[in-house]
Amino acid sequence: MIEILASPPHVAAYRFTDQLTSTDYDACIADLESRLARFPRIGVISDISDLHGLALEVVGKDLRYALSKRGEYERFARAGVVTDKRWLVAVTELADRIMPRTDLRTFAQEERMRALAWAAEVDPHSTTS
Repeated sequence: MIEILASPPHVAAYRFTDQLTSTDYDACIADLESRLARFPRIGVISDISDLHGLALEVVGKDLRYALSKRGEYERFARAGVVTDKRWLVAVTELADRIMPRTDLRTFAQEERMRALAWAAEVDPHSTTS
């Protein structure tokens, strides 16, 4: 399930719980795309502390979306992952090295508000990092 969290217009903030379905994923992408249509750069926060799985179809959709954004990754200025799962922290650290124009960080569950504030520091009208 997806919950779109209250955030500044240039910050896409989500809380994912239980099983992420294809419909949930489509709602997330629609929200992301609406923000990208309004701003050259955005921040993204994903609280996946209570996510327990992904529908197989979601994995394929996510791969296709990521490939469609190749060349545009710098538009995602900051991406924060809220989780206490150590393996997701390690994956985020690896992704941070692969995506040098996006500042990726992890936050503990109790730091969700700090994560939102950090993502909101993005200058949404800047076209450079």
